[in-house]
Amino acid sequence: MASTKHVSVTDFLGELDDDRRDQVLALREIITSLDAPLSEHIKWNAPSYVLDGEDRLTMNLRNKEGAVKLVLHMGAVRPENKKGQPVLADDGGIVEWASDIRGLITFAGVDDIRENQAVLRRVLVGWLALDHRAPAV
Repeated sequence: MASTKHVSVTDFLGELDDDRRDQVLALREIITSLDAPLSEHIKWNAPSYVLDGEDRLTMNLRNKEGAVKLVLHMGAVRPENKKGQPVLADDGGIVEWASDIRGLITFAGVDDIRENQAVLRRVLVGWLALDHRAPAV
């Protein structure tokens, strides 16, 4: 992947290899089809999705596993508790929680994304319905 700044997600996608682009496009299709007013931009050198002024979903394409991951997070407004219970109770078993408000979903490939589309959609709808400004309970 190039280390240049990208003007758009489309520009960014043009620099990915075919396998990685297919995975990102499959995730992007699911995310943009959700009934949520998300805006898309590049953050951490990957597509990221903003809701109510805060990044809530960001792809992680640079990790030691070489996998495509989706980071669920709540921006910078709400402090996280690394030992706290996840704020999303029903994660379908696909989220690896790093804190109460930050989780990772790792995909083995585009087929994995497509096979888990229903549970992924349910998790994302639940995640985006959470108030990122609310204090942890």
